Amino acid sequence: MTLKRLLTLLLLGVGFLSGPVLAADVVFLSHKPLPVVTELARQIGQKLGLQTAVQIISDSGFNSDGARAVVVVGPQALALWTPGKVPAVAIFVSRSQVTNSLESLHSALYLEPPVTRQVALAREVVGDDVPIGMLAQSKSSLSVSGMGRNTQRELGVRPYYLDDYSDINRALVDLLDECEVLVGQYDTELYSAENIKNILITAYRQNRPLIGPSSAYIRAGALATTYSDLEDVATRLAEILDAGLRHERWLSPGYNPHFKVRYNEQVARSLNLVLPNAKDLAEALKRREAK
Repeated sequence: MTLKRLLTLLLLGVGFLSGPVLAADVVFLSHKPLPVVTELARQIGQKLGLQTAVQIISDSGFNSDGARAVVVVGPQALALWTPGKVPAVAIFVSRSQVTNSLESLHSALYLEPPVTRQVALAREVVGDDVPIGMLAQSKSSLSVSGMGRNTQRELGVRPYYLDDYSDINRALVDLLDECEVLVGQYDTELYSAENIKNILITAYRQNRPLIGPSSAYIRAGALATTYSDLEDVATRLAEILDAGLRHERWLSPGYNPHFKVRYNEQVARSLNLVLPNAKDLAEALKRREAK
């Protein structure tokens, strides 16, 4: 890091050191230098009026002396992190990645949107009476994402489990024959770069759209998704830290209630779909969740 860049970060109230950390209220732990982490730390400092610092975590640990809270950023940092006396919040981690660390975390903000929100988005886009299908590796993997049997029935979702089939193609063919839209859960193995091309090509041959699993899949050909950008993450993280540090009430690990809707307009045109206004739809979904 150049001297000019370091001075800039210090003026912004953000320390970025791989050794001893600057005296800070909130220390962000990252597995490597990332501009997004620096920017997030800056925004939190501004929102809460706190001193923040970014430190690189390694096998030898980290230094949180004087910190009032630690923010563990991403699965790589979470894997290296060992709990101490300082309250810790994990961000940019999936619900499944947090599961094994719940006892040692005071709070966590899940990376992905909840599947129930994606199903609600699908209903708004394609209609209430349209059968919706979901691929999952197993019943347990779908339950972990919050889609147990009762929720499936309530939302009218039909699950197709890969462990009931010899391969993903057979599961996908059955789903697309019986359902008119595929809602993707956040599963980087199931929706891998290798699988996503095949899923999208097969789906669109039958004029079936994919909703989700996340914003990263829109460019690949998904029709729509809900997502939380850096501003949304900063807003929620500020709420979590404010509740914990100022009111001694750490919010339970959960999904981000601040989010937006994103479309692939080209895919919508190819499917002859007229989409509702993305901003208005996001607000409607938020109101529904708040009830």
